[in-house]
Amino acid sequence: MSDENKENNRRGHLPLEVNKLDQEKKTSLLVRVLVALAILAVIIPPIVLGGYVFFGLIFVASILAIYESIHAPRKKYKWYVWAIVYICAISFIYWSFVKWNVSSYLADKEHFVFSLENNFKAISISVYGIAVELGLLFFCAVAHEDFSMADIAYLFTMSVLMGIGMQSLLFARYYPFNTFAAAGYDVTTTSFKYWGSLVFFFYVEFTCVMTDTWAYFVGVFFGKHKMNPRVSPKKTWEGFFGGCILGGLSGLAFAMINDANGFPLLPSMIIFGPNSHWWWAVIFSFTLPVIGTLGDLSFSFIKRHFGIKDFGFIFAAHGGMLDRVDSVFFCTIFASVLAIFVDGGWNLFS
Repeated sequence: MSDENKENNRRGHLPLEVNKLDQEKKTSLLVRVLVALAILAVIIPPIVLGGYVFFGLIFVASILAIYESIHAPRKKYKWYVWAIVYICAISFIYWSFVKWNVSSYLADKEHFVFSLENNFKAISISVYGIAVELGLLFFCAVAHEDFSMADIAYLFTMSVLMGIGMQSLLFARYYPFNTFAAAGYDVTTTSFKYWGSLVFFFYVEFTCVMTDTWAYFVGVFFGKHKMNPRVSPKKTWEGFFGGCILGGLSGLAFAMINDANGFPLLPSMIIFGPNSHWWWAVIFSFTLPVIGTLGDLSFSFIKRHFGIKDFGFIFAAHGGMLDRVDSVFFCTIFASVLAIFVDGGWNLFS
């Protein structure tokens, strides 16, 4: 310890020490940055284009995520178990499209046009689908002694989580068309289609990603106190608070800049102007980092339970699909549900 640090300690002052990075950490950091840039280059164009392009992106991501979730226990499930989970999880993800478009068709058959955006009003999973999957999984348990109650609980939980998580991503991208149109905005303009409609989606994901990013860098350079070694050995309290504060400020700044330029997050979340509800932006911005951390820890808990480091390897140092969407799932589910409640006047029965 340097003479200066000894003197600071003698006086009761604790200096803020920066952790030294060894070559392994430097290489890991560089790989993470490069892979992150490559991921962004692939996913940003479909997100901006929206429509069926984004629909296709989520479908591919869903296939990969479901595969990783079934494969995580490193157990040889029968082919029909894979089929049950895949079919049910996919049906959970896309149930809302079927539900709302069928309703629109029955209401006005002559003028019906299938739409991804206009009818997406809420997040919805079929109760019938849930009942069918539970029945089939219990049948598998009765038919095969190596298929346990733990398998039923895990596969059912992951199916529902995949359904709600992926559907919430679709909701966050398509919902603005519906709610802005209802509020009297012109949703046919190019500026709205390719930016105004995705500000809410980008805001949620940007806040989530920036929280992860700030938490990682603060943890790497200043992390001293382990947060929960049993679940996530590398997470520190310094990284957690740094990620929550800086991630929240990053998200709030993003929301304010867009709102000031005429692109509010949602009609019910305007920050500037006579109809301001600025507090929602503040609440969202500083709650999302906490929810995202819970999502990260929840998926880490699953990995520790099965003794695996990552769910997959398609993103190199970033792991698999589930390793990338863990906190994103929780953030987007939370933001989507809260947005529905805020827009609906907190009517739980709408």
